[in-house]
Amino acid sequence: MPISEKDFVQQFSKQVLDGRTALFLGAGGSADAGYPTWRALFKPMADELGLDQDEMLDNYTLAQFYSNRYGALELRRRIEAALSREPQESQLINRLVNIGFESIWTTNFDNAIETAFKKKNVLVNTVISDRDLGTVDTAKRINIFKMNGSISNLSEIIATQNDYEMYSRSHELMMLFFKRELISSTFLFIGYSFTDGLVLECLSSIAHCLGDSFGMHYSIMRRVENSPYFEYFIRDLEERYHLRVLLVDGYDDIPRVLDRLSAAVKSKKVFISGALGYEASGDQKRLSLSFLKSIVAALYGRGYRITNGIGRYFGTHLIGYASEHLARAGIKNPERYLSVTAFTGIGEHREEQKAEGRIKAIDGCGACLFVFGSHIDGDNMGGVWEEYKIARDLGKVIVPIRCDGMTSQSIWEDVRAHLTQFPYLEKSLDVLDIGRDSEQLARTIISILDDAGCFA
Repeated sequence: MPISEKDFVQQFSKQVLDGRTALFLGAGGSADAGYPTWRALFKPMADELGLDQDEMLDNYTLAQFYSNRYGALELRRRIEAALSREPQESQLINRLVNIGFESIWTTNFDNAIETAFKKKNVLVNTVISDRDLGTVDTAKRINIFKMNGSISNLSEIIATQNDYEMYSRSHELMMLFFKRELISSTFLFIGYSFTDGLVLECLSSIAHCLGDSFGMHYSIMRRVENSPYFEYFIRDLEERYHLRVLLVDGYDDIPRVLDRLSAAVKSKKVFISGALGYEASGDQKRLSLSFLKSIVAALYGRGYRITNGIGRYFGTHLIGYASEHLARAGIKNPERYLSVTAFTGIGEHREEQKAEGRIKAIDGCGACLFVFGSHIDGDNMGGVWEEYKIARDLGKVIVPIRCDGMTSQSIWEDVRAHLTQFPYLEKSLDVLDIGRDSEQLARTIISILDDAGCFA
């Protein structure tokens, strides 16, 4: 049976946090960026041939007929003419690139997804053929696998029935790599109808080999009312192909679902802002170390991820305790649990660059924890206060720890003065004090985060 939206968000967000997800983007996904769906792409050709598109088995066959009559070169020219445009701003694709997929697979010829990543200054690596697989970079770039080729190289696109039938030989390594990804990653299929056999054949062969040990994948599809065939089709996708389908009333619902998914992922990421100057007392340093050891253990114990900007003294010890905890837990990919960013800048735009770094780091988290922070003379209260203002403006869950004479004391007082804006703190603000037992304080913070996360 179809998966509920609540279960989909809960289950898939866990996969995103573990860094095991891939996106499969079909033509329906690029339609939001102004590109035609496959049906719309080939409709003018069907009209020229005098064919009813509804009677065709699939668009590969239609393209084959057009190629047979007018030639492969003319077919590619028609495709190029339809796709040679700059992608429109797509709210759907913008949301998809923010989820955190490890890789992207698509049957689309257009460059909408690459353009969206580049606008966010994210490095991409495009894989079109078997020859390109040697360039795959899982550490520094998002790999975009274009299974049907790209408008940038029309001579190698997969468009006709003959292209499709030869795929397993012309793209043998690509198919093997795709099957490997289907085994090792959890896919989300968007804008893909499963009407051709390429993906289903791969899923079927893997399910045959792995049986019940083959994990589930997910798809978001528009509901078809009063269609027994559609109901049987959805059930078949789950039972034979290990695909759980979330049904939505319309394509406009997909961005809303993705917003919930993004919020759920962010709700498990906590930005910890804090700093201690060289003038900090011995007691303050002792309280800092005790608190950091407790909060790191508590956060990781509840499945949270930590982000930090390397604040003076405080940041280096936080990173140390977090790294030690992850090593003892046998975590092989600590970067998925601990994100460290130095907020630096160069030249005359140094402060703007530092602010941009802070905004990006804080926006990627659902909650922000503020502790310590040294006051600076004049109106400048330092980085901890700047990070508080950013978190407040972005609507993040804010947890201030009262520390006498420190920046987080000022933050705590500001929150108290506007407590109606922070209803999740009404019962616990008074006990958020660095002087409390560190383990009790950590438990209180976890309780606040858990409760706030319920509304993500």
